[in-house]
Amino acid sequence: MDTNISSATNVTDPFEDRPLLAVMGMLAFFSVLGTAGNAMVLYVYVRKRHKLAATVFIISLAATDFMTCLVIVPYTIAVEYLDYFITYDIICKLYMFFITSNVPFAAFIMVAIAVDRYLCICHPFCHLMNAQRAKNITLSLAGVAFLLGVVTSLNYSVYIITDINDCNPDKTPLVQNLSESILLNASSLTSSKSTKKIFQMEQMSHVLKSEASYPYKKCLYSKVEYSGKCQPSETIFSSSFVNTYQNLYAALFLLAFIAVFILYGLVYRSVLIRRAKRRRQRRSTQTVSVRKESWFSEHHRPSLTNIFSKKCSDAHERHPDVEIARQLTIREKGLVANIRTAAMLFVVTAVFIVAFLPAWLMAHTVIQYHMVVFYTYFSYNVANPIIYAFMNKAFRRDLREVFDCKSVLRELN
Repeated sequence: MDTNISSATNVTDPFEDRPLLAVMGMLAFFSVLGTAGNAMVLYVYVRKRHKLAATVFIISLAATDFMTCLVIVPYTIAVEYLDYFITYDIICKLYMFFITSNVPFAAFIMVAIAVDRYLCICHPFCHLMNAQRAKNITLSLAGVAFLLGVVTSLNYSVYIITDINDCNPDKTPLVQNLSESILLNASSLTSSKSTKKIFQMEQMSHVLKSEASYPYKKCLYSKVEYSGKCQPSETIFSSSFVNTYQNLYAALFLLAFIAVFILYGLVYRSVLIRRAKRRRQRRSTQTVSVRKESWFSEHHRPSLTNIFSKKCSDAHERHPDVEIARQLTIREKGLVANIRTAAMLFVVTAVFIVAFLPAWLMAHTVIQYHMVVFYTYFSYNVANPIIYAFMNKAFRRDLREVFDCKSVLRELN
């Protein structure tokens, strides 16, 4: 009977490892697809000669996604397979640095992109953002993300601190007896010369009594022990500091999301206002042209001389109007291009928020933890090349040129 129970308890549940296997398969798919897709994005955008601020930010995002899919996702597969039991402390800290620095960097880039789109559409004549400033902003944001990753990595270790009690309660009666014997010897000294010695013996007895009454007071100490598991540790930072830092870390993401929504809301409002203004201008222009045509038809007779002179005068009068219309067309084309870029990058931001929000809520115990759902936030690193391919005609054209060049080279070889 006992053997049957023990053998039954040793049998592992075949469904127990299914979430882990599903996560490993999903992450492997993300790694392969994301590495290839982001490599194409980098190849297309890095080759551009005239880089705008948006191009710099797209390259930064693609580089981050490429490194995530190439290094961090396989790293995560290995760590999850080992159940965070990592032999070396440096590997533990390096993993936590990677995993907690790339996500805030991507969030910061999202805010920078939203600011760039806001300036391009709502304040097109300011010219505050250019490629060089975008590079400087990217480097500054990378520095902040680097510091966040370092602090988080120092909070994790394969070593833990344990409290050890090295007290011996059996020593208490001995200490009490020693204290009593000292007091008896002190009472036997009655001469005036022994007053100082009596005072010292009474002080010693008082100290011994206090030690006897608190036997565990000075025999508790902490010891650093090797656990082999990468987990939060207080070897460097205290628990109060870690709690404060985690709240700050979470607040940064919340502020980034709020800033992005506000900026894109202002962009959308500006687009609606300009559309309404353009409609009013078109209506007023059509009304003026109709009035001119009716006035000319009433006051001028159609003779050959009048027709010839009218054509010549119209040619002279229409020339500045054509120039103005051409300039307006160029401005409208630039505005439409900025709006399309803003729409594409807004979709990129929305996908990032949707992919990352469940993991963020699970990390703060707002919703229940589910392993597969938690790691779907890596899907964001795979989605960007797909978004560019669907929403950017220039990107699709550049990709065709790349593949056409490769096919020509193959035929020549």
